[in-house]
Amino acid sequence: MRTFRFISVLLALLIAAWSCERDEADSLYDTPLTAVDGKGELHKSKLQNRVLVSEALADNFIGNHFVRKMQVYTPPGYKKNGDRAYPVVYLLHGLPFSEKAYIDQSTWDPWVRPGEMWPFQAYPDFPAEGFRKWVDQLIEDGKIEPMIIVMPNADSEALYGFSFYTNSILNGNFEDFIVEDVVAYMDSHYNTIADPSGRAVVGHSQGGYAAFKFGLLHPDVFGTVASHSGLLLVDALLSQGAVLVAENPDGFMGPDPQKFLTSAGYAMSACWSPNLDNPPFFVDFPIDYNTGAPIPEVAMKWYANDVFTMIDSYLENFKSLDGIYLDIGMNDELGMQMAYPFLVQKLDAYGVDYTYETFNGGHFTSAFERLGVSLEFISDTMNP
Repeated sequence: MRTFRFISVLLALLIAAWSCERDEADSLYDTPLTAVDGKGELHKSKLQNRVLVSEALADNFIGNHFVRKMQVYTPPGYKKNGDRAYPVVYLLHGLPFSEKAYIDQSTWDPWVRPGEMWPFQAYPDFPAEGFRKWVDQLIEDGKIEPMIIVMPNADSEALYGFSFYTNSILNGNFEDFIVEDVVAYMDSHYNTIADPSGRAVVGHSQGGYAAFKFGLLHPDVFGTVASHSGLLLVDALLSQGAVLVAENPDGFMGPDPQKFLTSAGYAMSACWSPNLDNPPFFVDFPIDYNTGAPIPEVAMKWYANDVFTMIDSYLENFKSLDGIYLDIGMNDELGMQMAYPFLVQKLDAYGVDYTYETFNGGHFTSAFERLGVSLEFISDTMNP
């Protein structure tokens, strides 16, 4: 077993090293342009595949892999060994569970099901020019300063999909994966501003949840946070007991790809109420099937990971941030907009400085439009 483990780790390291070497020498966007006026070379932006071996995800119970892919955008003019250090935006996906969620529309095919009894009927507003040129244009138009954007893969691929960027004895330590492993990788491999003023974290849906949680817990790492359609109040799901029961007429029997809410509930349980002594799914589900009501002892574990609840304990951390942004679509297919007034009321009561916007759109349909807004906000609050 030890020999097998050693070989697995060695193979992972070789894969990571090979990938990095190949990306450095053979990126799709590596070709420099010669300036027309003869003043030198203009370095194009790049969008590169990277591979990271994560210590935080090693040896997790369920078998999620510790070799992780990332997409890294570097802006025009970026030089790894240049004099200029760049701010870094950590862009955390929701659906789909992939580092390509913002760069490859086809990854959405399993999650957009027009005509079916399914929440998501339309694709996000992918720009025709692609992610790299879309960000280039934001920079060229002066809407954002040049920045590095990293998109890591946080898929709990062994079973649950959603990792909610949470440390879990079942799934593995996905919070540490981002906060420790990915941040350390970026600071050691790229020319970054390696302090909170030069780091922002933004996410959509479960990524939006993580962005706020990381702001509460890790203001020494991230100075600015932005959340799009994030699950910022877990009562939004705990209050759906009747719907969950109706979705499962034969009882709660585990995740089901045809039942989005049920699968999400099991995934959240894997993150927030795992139980290794409760096979086959190794979770404590928070809803009593007979009554549809939350089970108090399980719900308390969920509340311990609830952004709305955590604000009470980590208020000063949140207030210390350089910037806080959140938005929600008023046509959210999951009904999350109904929870946001409670969160905003609490932020106001505590005197937190934040920017909050609503828009006419669904959970994902306006993803790029809203990301453009938050990147402008982030650019204004980060150290350029």
